Amino acid sequence: MQILSAFRGLHNYTPLESLIYDSLVERAIGALHERCMSWIEPELRPGLRVLDVGCGGGQVTLAVAEREPEARVTGLDLSPEQIERAKGRGASVGDRVEFVEGSALDLPFDDGSFDLVYSLGSLKHWSEPARGLRECARVLTPGGQLIVAEGDRGCRPADVDAFISTWRVPGPAKVLARLFFVNSLVPLCLDLDDARAAIATVPKLDATVERAEGLPMLVIRGEAQSGGG
Repeated sequence: MQILSAFRGLHNYTPLESLIYDSLVERAIGALHERCMSWIEPELRPGLRVLDVGCGGGQVTLAVAEREPEARVTGLDLSPEQIERAKGRGASVGDRVEFVEGSALDLPFDDGSFDLVYSLGSLKHWSEPARGLRECARVLTPGGQLIVAEGDRGCRPADVDAFISTWRVPGPAKVLARLFFVNSLVPLCLDLDDARAAIATVPKLDATVERAEGLPMLVIRGEAQSGGG
């Protein structure tokens, strides 16, 4: 999962940035993970084929596999360092979870390979968000579900404050975290109109875009359609 952007606004992490994210930031935002899981968990069922696009170090990917042990879960990330960390974390779960290095803009999977595709905080790193969303929809089976959560460039200050208040860091660090979030992260994100325009380019997907209540985030939800819908 990728919540903070690369420090120079790049679309992928350097090895050092991946390490900082995995060892520091990821641990600070556990409360956000639980909120994201509340969107994903209702869709889980035995035998489900699940794809996590932009899985980072695999924390959420493995949490999904733990919540539904009979699902087959795949995590994909562009960073080879993060994929190696994810594989290390997932060593004990066997072949129920697979981690693959690859790009959201060219998913290395056949059409209709998954029943659920989700992406949490990764969209801002995609150089072509609409193309990445089309790829996510392409690999869904008809009736499959898409869930994409990303920061909201038009977020309210109160929602930023509420989000930062949940970070597991000392008080002074929260002040710095807020400054970084507002000045370095938010400008990279889509606003509501951007997200709606991007999702409108995706064929055969019945989708909505909404602001997440109490969070500086947008949530895209969609269902893959069969035929020409």
